Amino acid sequence: MLRVQGLFAGYDGGTVLHDIDLEVPAGTVQALVGRNGAGKSTLVHAVAGLLRPYRGIVSVDGAQLAGKPAHRVARAGVGLVPQGRRVFPRLTVSEHLTLAATVRRRGTAQTGPRWTIPEVLELLPRLAERLGHRGNQLSGGEQQMLAIARALLTQPRVLLLDEPGEGLAPDLAARVRELVTRLAGAGLCVLLVEQQLQHAIEVADRIAVLDYGRLVFADSTAAVRADPAPVEAVLSVAGAATPAGIGPVPSGQESTAPTGPDSTRSGPTGGPGTLVPGSNSSADPRSAPTTSSSAPAP
Repeated sequence: MLRVQGLFAGYDGGTVLHDIDLEVPAGTVQALVGRNGAGKSTLVHAVAGLLRPYRGIVSVDGAQLAGKPAHRVARAGVGLVPQGRRVFPRLTVSEHLTLAATVRRRGTAQTGPRWTIPEVLELLPRLAERLGHRGNQLSGGEQQMLAIARALLTQPRVLLLDEPGEGLAPDLAARVRELVTRLAGAGLCVLLVEQQLQHAIEVADRIAVLDYGRLVFADSTAAVRADPAPVEAVLSVAGAATPAGIGPVPSGQESTAPTGPDSTRSGPTGGPGTLVPGSNSSADPRSAPTTSSSAPAP
């Protein structure tokens, strides 16, 4: 299980995430939706170890990971498929897979599915036809499949997918969503960042909404499917009411943490049907510690 509790994080002393609580059991897909600048990628970076939280808990099966560097988080069982794919342009598909397969967990027993290169290529047969192609010779869909394969070969218990359908043709994006369902069925704990509510509904077990760095809604997908109006209201209303002292995330802030040397791009969740208020009632987020750091991706 992935557990995030009381998480505050941001950049250069500015707070983007405010008191985030989220639990994702193994074998389920938790979708996180929100408008641009809501803090979705910031949350993914904080969980993956690319961004040091100001305070709060991030744990996987009880192992505390908040503040640990990205390579230790990866070895603890957290795999990341970053926004924009971010494959190495000069490495071949075969080299990507071989490097990813060298990552080994340390200090924890192997649980969940065990992925090998042949198994990944069986799951994603297009990659088997492209083993000798470099990253910059692949289509967007092939790069996304490679990013997923690379993450699986690190033997994750938790898989973080940051807008995996971004920039893909509709049929390819649908195939990615189908793959996400299969991976959760294999026992992975999946945190899926999505902008399109309908896409989240197709694959998720639960849906949470992030707005101005706060979780403002959380419920089962069945409940959202039956009554999507509360979620649609948050996603579609421009300039929605802002909690006191909170403003939009400045443009570009979510993507400032690097995710690799060859990057080409810069508990409870409120209960069923709950609109969660801005609940940091006793602490001023701006008083959070100002030290933050990012680490290179595993």
